[in-house]
Amino acid sequence: MDLDQIAVEMTEVSDKLVLAGLVHLLGGNFSVRHGNQLAITGHRSAKKALTRHDLYVGEVDLDDQITGASATLHMHRAIYRKTDAKAVIHAHPYYATLISYYTDIVRPIDENNIYYLGKEVFCIRAEGYMMWDRLAEQMADLLVKSPAAILKWHGSFTIGDSLSDAFNNTQALEIASRLIIDTQRFKSTLGEPELPDYAPGPTIQN
Repeated sequence: MDLDQIAVEMTEVSDKLVLAGLVHLLGGNFSVRHGNQLAITGHRSAKKALTRHDLYVGEVDLDDQITGASATLHMHRAIYRKTDAKAVIHAHPYYATLISYYTDIVRPIDENNIYYLGKEVFCIRAEGYMMWDRLAEQMADLLVKSPAAILKWHGSFTIGDSLSDAFNNTQALEIASRLIIDTQRFKSTLGEPELPDYAPGPTIQN
């Protein structure tokens, strides 16, 4: 596992996420899998200029605590165990988080994001404030169905064959959510939107 290269890639992805408004400066976390090992960012770490010394390495199949690693380490491990993902990004996209206040299922209504995400992206809720770390297995199950899922009121998890792929899926989820919200918002001025026949069901379902 080339930690120097991984640190460079994570820094680049972090810059893109911050510039796109998809994550807080100290928020989110990323990991990369190589075989049965994963490298993950630290808890509340600034990811502007990561080096190998800012990454934490552990075994995918173990449940040991790694001091300093992201609080979502358990979730990343569960995701790798149940999917073929090579990278995981946890971000805080505005529109994807916003839409989770109104729905448990996000159904993209445009070609591009159906292509990237599939026809349904699912939301999952924690039992209380910042208790989402108990949802590791459920989150992993959702990411078997789609490369993106949403923690209600919090943010997203996306997977991919690389960090760039997971970043693309984060963008896709945000754009899909924005399109859904804006088509509903513009109804009062532009009228009922004309949706494609392949967009399944209603745009928002509780």
